[in-house]
Amino acid sequence: MFTLPVFQLLLQDNPDLFTTEGLSSLLLDSQGLKCTQHHKFTYPSLLRDKSVYLELAQWGDSNALDAEIIRRFKASPKIWAANGCETVQESSDFLFLFGKIRDNLHELQRSIGISGVSHHNTAIRVRPWRWRSHRLFSYPAVKEQLILLDSDRLKFQQSVREITKYFISLVQMRTAYNLFSVDENEKKIPASATAVQKAASKAVRADIYATSHDWQQTGANCWEGKRAYKVDPDEIHLCLHLDWDENEFIFFDAHHPDPKRCPWLDTAE
Repeated sequence: MFTLPVFQLLLQDNPDLFTTEGLSSLLLDSQGLKCTQHHKFTYPSLLRDKSVYLELAQWGDSNALDAEIIRRFKASPKIWAANGCETVQESSDFLFLFGKIRDNLHELQRSIGISGVSHHNTAIRVRPWRWRSHRLFSYPAVKEQLILLDSDRLKFQQSVREITKYFISLVQMRTAYNLFSVDENEKKIPASATAVQKAASKAVRADIYATSHDWQQTGANCWEGKRAYKVDPDEIHLCLHLDWDENEFIFFDAHHPDPKRCPWLDTAE
């Protein structure tokens, strides 16, 4: 497998092809071929030689439909135009072939045991009144475009407790955040740390992230927000996954207590 010409060519672009980062980048590059002006390629061979894309689609199991779509690709050079496909059929063919590449690379990922997990690092100031008082935290996250192996799922399950503990520690800072559970209608209901811990005991995976905005008034009771970085974020979010099929979730939001973070509340009638 590793000696196939297509992989040898891609290894020249990136010797780390057969890693979590390398495989994810190849899938993102394959997807980015229809918007090359907006994507930075890890594998420039895909740009120099479009047959590499077709080889990735043909590698692995194929059938008569695959062969027919590849024939249409070769017969229509306009399908690679930077401004997009000209017909619905061309768009459909491109998406079909990307699906084949994704399935082939996922099978490769399974066969050689490449993890679908990366680690994200975050730093949120847990004592805003003290200089250099940040808490660093590292947690597992699904790597874009990859699948989860059984060993990856175990990593996520084992991390739920620590992620939940970190979330609660942020909420309970000296300037305590206002904690809410979020129902299916996005209604926010006051909650407690105990409720978070109880919900986390049922979870197989947890995600945590923070959001902040800078707001500018654009009219009467009209505000426009732009994403911003703040060491003590406007909101901290916890998402608890209750199954691996992405069907059931429990959400918690923590809001900064400073009312100036929501300036429209001061101007609302």
